[in-house]
Amino acid sequence: MEPYPGSDKRWLCHCPKGHEAHLRLTGVRTGKGCRMCATHGIDLAGPAKLYVVTHRKWKAVKVGIGACTGYTSRLLQHQRQGWQLYRAGDFTTGAAAYDVEQAVLDHLRGAKLCPFLTKDVMPNGWSETCSTDRVTADEVWAMVEEETRRAAGDYAPRAGARPRTALLFDAEAAAEEMRARGYEPLVSYPGRTNATWPARCTTCGHEGRPTFNAVRNRGQGCRICRTRAAQAKRAAATALKAEGMMRAVGFEPLEPYRTGQTPWRCRCTACGRESTPTYSNVSNGGTRCRFCSSKSSNAEQAAAGMRAAGFEPLEPFPGRATDPWHCRCSCGNEVMTRLSFVRSGTKGCKKCPRTGGRTDPAKAAAEVRQAGFEPLETYPGKTTDRWHCRCACGAEATVTLTSVRRGRTRCATCPRNDAN
Repeated sequence: MEPYPGSDKRWLCHCPKGHEAHLRLTGVRTGKGCRMCATHGIDLAGPAKLYVVTHRKWKAVKVGIGACTGYTSRLLQHQRQGWQLYRAGDFTTGAAAYDVEQAVLDHLRGAKLCPFLTKDVMPNGWSETCSTDRVTADEVWAMVEEETRRAAGDYAPRAGARPRTALLFDAEAAAEEMRARGYEPLVSYPGRTNATWPARCTTCGHEGRPTFNAVRNRGQGCRICRTRAAQAKRAAATALKAEGMMRAVGFEPLEPYRTGQTPWRCRCTACGRESTPTYSNVSNGGTRCRFCSSKSSNAEQAAAGMRAAGFEPLEPFPGRATDPWHCRCSCGNEVMTRLSFVRSGTKGCKKCPRTGGRTDPAKAAAEVRQAGFEPLETYPGKTTDRWHCRCACGAEATVTLTSVRRGRTRCATCPRNDAN
């Protein structure tokens, strides 16, 4: 439409669909074309919005355009970053919105009001921001309204849907290539090599969303399989060292080494019992098995300790002092206690006054008799347990030692004294 200005100069041309476009020959050689026919970026031939947003924390105002539809719209992206919508206007085409936006930005740049933010603070759209200390959102929107009135006639909107990028690969051929590289596609080919493609790994069964481009060009495999392979590689490099250290401290490994934090089934060469230490604990100084350690006990010592405390074990020692152990108390009551509890003297049989600082039955009976009650059964063992007694009036009553200690001296049927 005009003489050739040079390879790096804008050249007014017509595209095959009749759209006017200013293109550079250098850009055309790299694949650029008509902006109205573009299959990416803002749709200049479709509806669009021009918006003004503000950011309170950054004290900034910004003007921009976009389709503003869908979860990935530019306006929603800004709102997730803390921007708040001030005003927005609808345009029949993105091209009309673009012209108004550029006219407003020309005014702001001419007055050296933008850009305000940097690319480090706002990677997308930083060049269209201004400081609210120098220009307000009202003033920016007034520029938008003025440029909208000055704008030429609207561009003709496109009839039909926006053109899509041509398929570079046949769908069946792409699916076969994915299968050859260890993926079973769960949906049909998405149409673009850089689009995520839900697929299942044929090795481990993990479902992921790789891109065809990453699988085909970079050989990207399943991330679960990559992690396991890396762990296996590290384990193979550390296995000999780990086995040597375990044997040096008295453990004989019974299974292959996996990771430093994974319990490793071993046999203690001192006591012959199996345990599951971790290589990390052993390498940090834990050199004894839990049965040989002073923090644990063997079966004979544990049983002797329980008998000395008045408990007869009804099952073999569970292995650790903190494990529950089924025993019979000297009073005949069966309990689930722990060797660590018995050693500390804080727990034991709940029915016995012997442990945990509980009240002696004789003292408890003396207390309720002093309050006017005669026990009809032995002390239940806890101050809050119900105790069947006979009141001084002859009626049977149920009391607790706690209520007696709080001042209870009669049953519910006793006549009350007048307050006078």
